[in-house]
Amino acid sequence: MKILSPAVEYRRDADKEPPMELASPSTATPSTTRPEEPEPGAPAQPEPRLSVARTAVLGLVGTTAIVAGSVLGGQSFETHLPGAWFFGMPGGLFGSAGTNDSLPPVAALALVFGGLILLTRVWIGFLRHLNRHSGFPVKRVVLVVVIWAVPLLVAPPLFSRDVYTYAAQGEMMSHHINPYAYGPEVLGATPFNTMADAVWSGTEYPYGPTFLSADGVLDQASGHQILADLVLLRLLEVGGIALMVAATPILARSLKRDPAHAVLLGAGSPLVLLSLVAGAHNEALMVGLLMAGLAVARRFGTVPGVILCALAAGVKSPAALGVLFLGWVWAGPGASTRRRIAHTLGAGLIALATLEVMSLISGTGWGWVRTTTTADASFTGVTPVNIVARSVSIVSHVLQVPVSTMDVRPVFSVLGLLIAIYVGYRLLLRSPDEGVVRCLGLTLLVLALLGPIVWSWYVTWGVVVLAPVALGRLRTALIVISTFWAFVGMTAVHGIYMRLLHTFVLTDLLLIAMLLATAIMPLGQFTAGRGRARLPRLTPGNGVLAGAGAHPGAGATT
Repeated sequence: MKILSPAVEYRRDADKEPPMELASPSTATPSTTRPEEPEPGAPAQPEPRLSVARTAVLGLVGTTAIVAGSVLGGQSFETHLPGAWFFGMPGGLFGSAGTNDSLPPVAALALVFGGLILLTRVWIGFLRHLNRHSGFPVKRVVLVVVIWAVPLLVAPPLFSRDVYTYAAQGEMMSHHINPYAYGPEVLGATPFNTMADAVWSGTEYPYGPTFLSADGVLDQASGHQILADLVLLRLLEVGGIALMVAATPILARSLKRDPAHAVLLGAGSPLVLLSLVAGAHNEALMVGLLMAGLAVARRFGTVPGVILCALAAGVKSPAALGVLFLGWVWAGPGASTRRRIAHTLGAGLIALATLEVMSLISGTGWGWVRTTTTADASFTGVTPVNIVARSVSIVSHVLQVPVSTMDVRPVFSVLGLLIAIYVGYRLLLRSPDEGVVRCLGLTLLVLALLGPIVWSWYVTWGVVVLAPVALGRLRTALIVISTFWAFVGMTAVHGIYMRLLHTFVLTDLLLIAMLLATAIMPLGQFTAGRGRARLPRLTPGNGVLAGAGAHPGAGATT
């Protein structure tokens, strides 16, 4: 008899993900959580009923306001260069509405952040309903999220110029120019070069062969026309989100979680809509392939799951952690450390073979291994390690021992990565007991938050993977993290501060009042439940013949 330690016994709670069985397909088990039934004879209590139509319309109003405010805000929220999109750019349709000012207009701030507040409130209300009422159809959740996403799909690329950089990279690939050796400046005075972010102008790219191959194919399919290329790139990322939506219910059902709630918490969150749909970041493809790998591993076995995770790593390197975790649990429950290491090495060899094939297809080799940390040279004021470095610098100046932020930043960047590696190591050891999805998702989230640079789309790595397993405090944490980074990822916080500083106080107060009103006003997302009257069932012992109350089935239905 194997005696478990108290720590292991403690982990066997309701929040724990069951160990992943990779050898054989798993059956889809629906969630068994149901609202408590009223006691016989007790009067039915009407409860609010979710209006799906209002939920869809309110979210649509929110995303429409975000797009309108972004076009009005010009280069604070979009590229705002001539010819950069079908509308909202100088010289084009609605081009005069935007501004070239580096500071966003107050009206743009009101629309963008008011729209995001509205979208977030509707999303959280929908989540609360799904958390209390399991069994909601996944298709209806997907339909609502698609309605929310429509304005973002037709909008210009928002909150980042990375997709223009992807287009430049695809143009280089189609002309057999290695992006690991050159930046887009080699393209000369073409829209592909001028619209790409200047940060990447002479910089080698960090993306893997999977994305490079798809990028080059899309550029050729567009006929080397940048607008057509941008549309195809956005559709590629939408395909990645579709993979998330398809994989999330499979994982959620196998873990006895509600699939509709998991889809809305992950792929349907404002963070994903704004970062991966509006921003068209290739994290969508990476996370989509990673989620597909986890779902396939659970359904069909380890090998095809490892291959899909390797393809995800061929988009961006953090997805290689999926190969590591799947390899570690491949040996099954109760396996020795030696067997786990052997199976992990086997998974690594499968992944290397997959990436070698993709490198041969792309014709670029393994240069991405050398350039994978290129983006770490950037600096943002909301990156945790940068906040710590700046705080240390401020304290050092107070103590008359001045140290610049950039001098101490490398130290804290390394420290953050070391902490992330240690946390990932501990979670890897616990993954056979606590499950791959939970431990991998936590590792990705910690890696994103403690990395040398944090962008809002990096946070989607862990949020989407954790969505199928999130309950209790973890669910609350994901909602808070998603909401915070959705707001932070909209535009530079410094630009907002400077705009408020250079605006009349009365205007600032009106903006704040409007945002507060949006945050607290009744939305009408829920209506009073009204159940249909029913005749009581005349059965002995139920109290009806004695004049007891209504049948317990009466009351509101949702």
